Amino acid sequence: MKEKKYSKLIVPFLLLAAISVLSFYMNKYRIGARHFIFPAALFVLPLAFDGKFRPKDISKPSKEGLFLFLWVTLAVIVFYPPLFFAYNLGFMHRNMVTPASSELVQAVIKGLIAIAVAAVPEEFFFRGYLQEHVFAEFDRKILKTVSLKNLFTSILFGLVHALAFLDATRAATFFPSLLFGLFTEKSRGRIFYSISFHVVSNILAFILWTFVK
Repeated sequence: MKEKKYSKLIVPFLLLAAISVLSFYMNKYRIGARHFIFPAALFVLPLAFDGKFRPKDISKPSKEGLFLFLWVTLAVIVFYPPLFFAYNLGFMHRNMVTPASSELVQAVIKGLIAIAVAAVPEEFFFRGYLQEHVFAEFDRKILKTVSLKNLFTSILFGLVHALAFLDATRAATFFPSLLFGLFTEKSRGRIFYSISFHVVSNILAFILWTFVK
């Protein structure tokens, strides 16, 4: 029984390996179409090669996840900027600048573009496919709120980001990934709020980076 349980992980890990190699190659050699190829791969590969994965209604909002999403989003908007500036100005010794209005607009546009090239495809693959399909049976909670399936998915999320951007610090995406996973679990496997929080996080980060140099 256990052997059958773990044998189901072979195809998903082969797909994950293919995505990791693809992202590494495209970023290392700066392939121009990487911003289109990588998101497409996140959608196409699980649907094409894992016949048991046929998602339905996973992008619809759910009443169960709304309360958590609103409170966490509010907390991030209030508390993250001071931490961001404290780290970059105090620890990294960067300078604070006043961005032009055009820079702020560009930051928001980048965040909106990231919906299509990052937020939606990443949540579809990592939360919709890996967490709620591949790791569905690993739902035992640790530390009361974090499930094993969320933990496994977040570790892989951080590793793939570090590889995709050729930057080890990108592995820190492990931490927001835990929140993405929690939103999905609270929403009974739906990814609407994990996508929404992903979008808010991206836009906020792009805006904050216009204030430091």
